[in-house]
Amino acid sequence: MSYWTYTDLFEEPGPPDRPFHGGFGLMSKDGVRKPAWFAYRYLHALQGRELPCADACAWASASDDGGVQAVVWDGSAVDMGTLSNRPFFGAPRPAGAAAHATLQLAHLRPGRYRLQVRRTGFEANDAQTAWLRMGSPEALNAQQLERLQGLTADRPEVDRVLNVGRDGRAELALALRAHDVLGLSLQRA
Repeated sequence: MSYWTYTDLFEEPGPPDRPFHGGFGLMSKDGVRKPAWFAYRYLHALQGRELPCADACAWASASDDGGVQAVVWDGSAVDMGTLSNRPFFGAPRPAGAAAHATLQLAHLRPGRYRLQVRRTGFEANDAQTAWLRMGSPEALNAQQLERLQGLTADRPEVDRVLNVGRDGRAELALALRAHDVLGLSLQRA
């Protein structure tokens, strides 16, 4: 609900009392991007024709220049037991392993492609876990803010060339962890 809200600065409850207080904005009050920011960024990258996906946890599109974009996620539910959101997410929650995702692409133009994969999840574009490990300070100093901003730079974890043969097929194996969201870009090189 309410992810249309850009930041946690929201009129009704007043100013947030700490950097990560459970608000629903895409950025913290200090301008630190939250994981939802990246999920929306990856979805926004889906430009062109929608490609059929057999899995409900993936969307893909093809652009007119022969590129492919995809968003893949682990859709398993979070088991919080009897805790409510604030206590449950008030501690680091390491991600367990999830099944690998395999993207099978066909009808690609033969040639060289640049493959980039970005991840959002536990300790990947995850400033909140770092903030918790800092001791959950109520205010960030300049060094802490710079560190958290650096942790949300969304650098690709995979950035390589992929050669597609004459058959126009490519198969990509992606390692997923529980609750990860991956943004994939395959562009002609």
